[in-house]
Amino acid sequence: MLLFAGDPHGSFDHLLPLLQQQNEEIALIILGDLQLTDCDILNKLAQYCELWFIHGNHDSKTVGAFQALWGSEWKHRNLHGRVVEIQGVRIAGLGGVFRGQIWMPPNKPLFFDPIHFCQYCPQDKIWQGGLPLRHRTSIFLSDFEQLEQQQADILICHEAPKPHPSGFKVINQLAEKMGVKKIFHGHHHENFDYTALNHSALEIFNIGFRSLATINGKYLLQNIDDR
Repeated sequence: MLLFAGDPHGSFDHLLPLLQQQNEEIALIILGDLQLTDCDILNKLAQYCELWFIHGNHDSKTVGAFQALWGSEWKHRNLHGRVVEIQGVRIAGLGGVFRGQIWMPPNKPLFFDPIHFCQYCPQDKIWQGGLPLRHRTSIFLSDFEQLEQQQADILICHEAPKPHPSGFKVINQLAEKMGVKKIFHGHHHENFDYTALNHSALEIFNIGFRSLATINGKYLLQNIDDR
């Protein structure tokens, strides 16, 4: 069973009971903004499922959140920039968000890739020999070019495609190039319903704040962000 989890933002208590109740093998894919302080909860979840994720904008807000994903063995479970076959389904990952300092579609990108950005970045902003911490979760055009050469069944992303009011058409275009049939995304916490607005053959699902859905878009859990 493939399950898609919306932004946990540091709390995973809603997932454990559901995972423990299942009688079949589960692959759980988290759609960004894990917002961790350490890897303990990932190790715990992995006792009940095959665990994968992409990063969101909150995953580089602190050094601790960044190190939990990129400074541990869990970095190998980040689907960003690649296609992995999970339970017989080819899943492509696009983590992070668009930021105007780098690329805000439909405008042209200001920088092609992290190396290009660092060439023009003030040295006091360089972090650990590369991008500033904040931009470790920024989307570059090079991320798109890396993915569009591949084929997949599902695209998972943190940012939203169109017709979400805050979505980006370039994500739809990437999905078309890859032969994708479904998009699952996080970031927007409201479980946006695409049914009436989406006029393409592409199925799109916004898995909202601490929510959980199946590969068919059926919600096992819907939460409201009342923080």
